[in-house]
Formats: sequence, C-alpha cells, structure tokens
Amino acid sequence: MKINVILITYNHAAYICQALESILMQKTEHEVEIIVADDCSPDNTVDIIREYENKTSFRFTYLPKDKNIGYNKNYQQAFAACTGDYVAIMEGDDYWVKINHLQNHIDLLTEQSAASMSYNRHIRLFEDQNREEIFEWTDNKDYQIVTTEELALGNRIGNLSCCMFRGDLIRNLDPKLFDMDIADWMLGMYMGQFGPLLYLKEVTSAYRIHDNGQWSKMSEEEQCKKVIEFINEYDKYFNYKFTIPFTKHKRRLEILLYGDKSLKGRLKSITPEFIKNIYRKIIE
Repeated sequence: MKINVILITYNHAAYICQALESILMQKTEHEVEIIVADDCSPDNTVDIIREYENKTSFRFTYLPKDKNIGYNKNYQQAFAACTGDYVAIMEGDDYWVKINHLQNHIDLLTEQSAASMSYNRHIRLFEDQNREEIFEWTDNKDYQIVTTEELALGNRIGNLSCCMFRGDLIRNLDPKLFDMDIADWMLGMYMGQFGPLLYLKEVTSAYRIHDNGQWSKMSEEEQCKKVIEFINEYDKYFNYKFTIPFTKHKRRLEILLYGDKSLKGRLKSITPEFIKNIYRKIIE
C-alpha cells in the first residue's frame, strides 16, 4: 500500500522543519512518497526540504515550476501527481503531533470502506495571540460520520493538514473545482458525494493561525463575508442540491454581520459550537 503526502509550501522557511519532522516521525508499514508542491517560494524553503532527503526512507518527489501559479493550481498539480492508495496533506506551516497520524486514518478508512475521506480534530494555534484551542467532542465514539448536507451548514473540517483521501477519488477530481476558491470545506463537500466523511476524535495535528496565512490574515468579519461568497458559488456548483442548508448557514452569517443585537443574542443560542469558535468576536 502506498501513501502520498502532499507538502504544500510557499515562503514557509520559518516553519518547514517542524512540518517535515512531523512527517518523518510517522510510524507505518506502508510506502510513503512526499510530493513537494512548492509554489516558487522566494525564500529558502525548498533548500531546507532537500536537507531532509537523506534522513528517511520516505521518497521525495519535487513538482517543477518556473513561476508562481497560486494556491488552487498548486493543489491541482499536486493532486494530479498522486499515485497512492491514500493521500494526506501537510501545509508547510502546520505539523502533526503524533506518530500514528497517518496510520490512524488508514486503519479507519480500511475499516469503513464506504467512506470517501477522513479528518481529525486538531489543535488551532493562534500564534500571534499565544493561545490554542481544540474543538469540543460531544459523544463517546472514536469517530463521527459527516455528510455533504451537514457540511453545507458550516465548515466542520477547518484545515487540510488534518485530512486523508482515497487515492482513486483524488485522481478523478472534477477540474472545475480548481476554477473556484477551494480548500478543506469545498473539497470535503465534494468528497461527500462519493461516500460519508469520517471525523476522528483523536487530536493528531496542529493548524497554525498567523498573520501570514492566506485565510488567517483576514479579520473574522472578512472571513465571514468571504464564506457568504463561497456559499453562493458552491451552491451553484452543486446545482442547488444543498440550497436549504447553505441558506441556513448564510442567514446565520448575515445576522452576525448585519443583524441587530437582539437577533445576535437569539442566534448565539442556536449556533453550532464549531461556528461559534470560528466567529467568536462577531458573536460576542
């Protein structure tokens, strides 16, 4: 069995050592190929990565680029290079915190053969605020089953570095996906068309939130407005199949942004916890 680990990097010299070391510490009997998808970093990110090649039995494959192609197209090229049974992602400023991260996902996806992908709870590291948080777990199960319709109510994934996908689905991604702004949320909803998603209780990865991050550099208000734009675009892509849950999510966000205090107060009592965590300042 083969695992592809897509390493997505751009100007990550300050973080890439921790990301790489967390990949190389993984304990698995399976073949691991690290696909380095650097988007022409002007710093020495790639030079640092090359220093790790002789420290592991994992194979490194570098995707050639002569110019910056942007986040979406970089992912598209990386996915197209995958040949493994499973595909995991590591963004260059994130890292995995346990040696069983890969194996946990493989074991569960093997057991639950109908599932299209899996993702785990993770640590959200607010680097500029020197704090961290982990989303609460509400039951005694080791994993939860999540559908596209449930995801349309709000992003329950939150980060691509906590995800693992079945390789055959990755090799057949719709090219139209990459004409939109996509990340963990849209990719999860897309995968949900082919089988449920598995949400793992065990915390095995960390998502670094800092001012240089593509998403995290936005204010919560800007993120909220951007999600409303995504909803309109994604709803159209799915041919309005999930309009009802999308509309519920959009309405909540519009009240958070533009509603009066009484509406916000009532909304706070019915808003799912994962959305409260993301848009904490707006709600409060």
